[in-house]
Amino acid sequence: MSTAAETALIFDLDGTLIDSAPVIMMVANRLFEELRIKPLDLAETKSFVGSGAAALLEQSLASRGVETPAIVDAAFPRFEKFYVEFNPLENKPYPGVEAALRALVAEGFALGLCTNKPTPPTKAVVEALGWDDLFGAVICGDTLKVRKPDPEPLRTAFAELKRSNLIFIGDSEIDAETAQAAEAPLLLFTEGYRKSPVEALPHRAAFSDWTAFPALVSDTLAA
Repeated sequence: MSTAAETALIFDLDGTLIDSAPVIMMVANRLFEELRIKPLDLAETKSFVGSGAAALLEQSLASRGVETPAIVDAAFPRFEKFYVEFNPLENKPYPGVEAALRALVAEGFALGLCTNKPTPPTKAVVEALGWDDLFGAVICGDTLKVRKPDPEPLRTAFAELKRSNLIFIGDSEIDAETAQAAEAPLLLFTEGYRKSPVEALPHRAAFSDWTAFPALVSDTLAA
């Protein structure tokens, strides 16, 4: 049995800690308006979240029949610009997230972020929400040469936190694959952007309520 002082809790961001899909949809649609193509709806946007901003833009443009590499490449800087300009406070934490995170820090856990979101919007969200003091490691989609589901971003965050025990928390197929590749237990948040049934994803435990999360961590350590 590991203790809080020995354990790093590393979190995905989009769809796990924050409901960012509405913002991503609005950012993408600002670009789509310029390109005079049909806007995305929220369900479509959620289906594209997870593999990073470049993949999201490529997939969403392809859904509108825009697959010319030169057009996609030219659109990405505009997408990034709009993303950074958008008010980060429009990204809403799921209910109970902040209280759960602060309770876990108070118990002695080390917290980290491992996200495929680019660094500028990740930093903007963390700062705007007042979470700067919570995370001892933040690995973004552009921090390394690889991103999730490659296990290296998760392993890098874990190494930076200097703990001996790791638990990863995410919401998606990519997070499940990352955890499996890193040989880390996954606690699966079921209210995010997952496309598959819960039972189809390998995970140690699943939860839908952040107010119950600290108790779930304790149960995971005791198992």
